[in-house]
Amino acid sequence: METQTYASRPAYLRNARPWHRFAFILRKMAERFEVLSKDLRVPPGGRVLDYGCADAPYRGMFGDDVDYVGADLPGNPVANVEIRPDGTVAVEDGSCDAVISTQVLEHVVDPETYLAECARVLRPGGRMLLSTHGIMIYHPDPVDYWRWTGDGLERIVTEAGFEVERLEGIQSLGASGLQLVQDAVMWRLPAFLRSPFTLLMQKLIALADRLASDEARRMNALVFAVVARKR
Repeated sequence: METQTYASRPAYLRNARPWHRFAFILRKMAERFEVLSKDLRVPPGGRVLDYGCADAPYRGMFGDDVDYVGADLPGNPVANVEIRPDGTVAVEDGSCDAVISTQVLEHVVDPETYLAECARVLRPGGRMLLSTHGIMIYHPDPVDYWRWTGDGLERIVTEAGFEVERLEGIQSLGASGLQLVQDAVMWRLPAFLRSPFTLLMQKLIALADRLASDEARRMNALVFAVVARKR
């Protein structure tokens, strides 16, 4: 198994300005995760594993009394637990009420092992909130291996021992098409034109997404999110 280490992410990726190239999707993910986190039903004093926590941007979705455990690659000072070279974590079986995994699955060497670990650490009936890439450009952090359709994501999660309770797309097909056009063009522009260009494109992306239905997003999306219960 190849060894990976954590590389810190710039703060602007969590607090993107309107002209950032991912401004819309970062904002929408934060909004949707806030809503979907309620479906995890974490009890007072419960335990949550953030599996691939980065800078733990979603810690605030849970009460101060929750035992929030961050796991990440070696080198992340925010993490309480290191992810081992084989992708597993030193967390006890059945010790967590919920697992959150946001934009991690596409970066792991072995998605099946990763999801099996999510199931292992959950108590029976515990829930997982997971998001990952659908239609997305190459995005190494530090590597980038996988993409999913909604059906494919539901299948791999189900095969890991979960029952999918909710699946939704974030950023529709039309909006994602504009995103890809933006990312193909912006680096060809002079530096002084990039911010105005991405600001315009992000506004068009937001408009295109508003015109799409939830059902259309479940079929094609930049990002997919699921809430699943351990069987």
